[in-house]
Amino acid sequence: MRNPLPPASESNDFLLMRRALRLREEDCVASPESLWSLSQPDLARVRRVGKVFVEQHNPFIRHIVRRTREFLENTTDPETGEPYLKPVRVELFGEGDEEAVKLPPYLMDAYHKAEEFCELLGHRMQASGFLKTLLLRRIGSSIEAGMNTAQKLLGEWQDLDEEDDDSDGDDQTPDSARSLTSAERQKLKELLDSLEANRERDPKFEVVRDVLRNRGWLNLGCIIFSQYFDSVWWLANLLSAELPAELIGIYAGSQKSGVIQHGEYARKDREDLKAMVRRHEIRLLLGTDAASEGLNLQSLGTLINLDLPWNPTRLEQRKGRIQRIGQLRDTVYVYNMRYKDSVEDRVHQLLSSRLQSIYQLFGQIPDVLEDVWIDVALGKIESAKRTINALPEQHPFEIKYDRIEKVPWESCTKVLENTSRRDALMKGWQ
Repeated sequence: MRNPLPPASESNDFLLMRRALRLREEDCVASPESLWSLSQPDLARVRRVGKVFVEQHNPFIRHIVRRTREFLENTTDPETGEPYLKPVRVELFGEGDEEAVKLPPYLMDAYHKAEEFCELLGHRMQASGFLKTLLLRRIGSSIEAGMNTAQKLLGEWQDLDEEDDDSDGDDQTPDSARSLTSAERQKLKELLDSLEANRERDPKFEVVRDVLRNRGWLNLGCIIFSQYFDSVWWLANLLSAELPAELIGIYAGSQKSGVIQHGEYARKDREDLKAMVRRHEIRLLLGTDAASEGLNLQSLGTLINLDLPWNPTRLEQRKGRIQRIGQLRDTVYVYNMRYKDSVEDRVHQLLSSRLQSIYQLFGQIPDVLEDVWIDVALGKIESAKRTINALPEQHPFEIKYDRIEKVPWESCTKVLENTSRRDALMKGWQ
């Protein structure tokens, strides 16, 4: 408590303590022996304040303020009479069971063959869940991405790591996987035959077209996200054929960004694309998760998630591109797409009743839920349920700070030195 002793302005108790210790306002530290110079009423005050000191008056709490978006949007600034943060509501579409994208029979057959391939791979290999479910991740984004991946698995694996725009570098393919068994190769060939026998449009495209044209989302400005560049490129070309005069932006990594109009593609720098969106020259932007961080798209009012990333934090990052300060609309629209009876659909059914409470608890969707996707893909439903049920009922910040614990007070003079305090505050939150 004595180092640093809070200012008199913090409470009447500290005002009286400072008077008793004869400390000026600019004096930040009281000597250890000064405690014994206090009268009994002052000592009683020290003991009383000490019970809540760590919770209410320690220097970190004094300088760190947690403000949720909900708090800032619903609390009025007395000086302006307006909320501290202009509310930007989010209206979700695609959440109902009837809104899942239904696969025609030949595509459903192909999806089941992809599941069987992943099961075969899982039995043979002690690889990561990411690798075992690699094909399901891509076919869950678009049929095009699934086809391209199956073809590469049958041929050369070298391009697979580069293909995945949301890779975290943990999906390195072991040598044992690069040589498929005859059963695995046969399953992949059956999958490709199912797709190539009917090269009709992916039903996701029909939904995107309907949302953009018939529901008016194109007029509001729209960004469409996918985890995979294959899906982005496929959709951009189909949309360019559907809307030939529309200038469509493609925002991706690895020098793949550009614009497409009348079916003609032109390379563009990502900074140029950002400026074109700000100037309202582009109202339809397609992006991989390279666009989900550090990109301000307040001029766009709608967002379509062509796929649901298995790392759920990415969904919040995507939404944050349009739900941000400077958004002129009071409500933005978000459409989450998933195939009926896919892994994403099954996970959605498990999580749908919990996602809102989980988001309110953490402020975002915790990364640990990525394990739920993998467990569901591998048929481990009970394991997935245990992961969901293991989430805490309180926010970690509250769990850590809502009680007083024993601390080595002798070390406080070192912990709270100017350099130590600055170093602690400069570290990122875990």
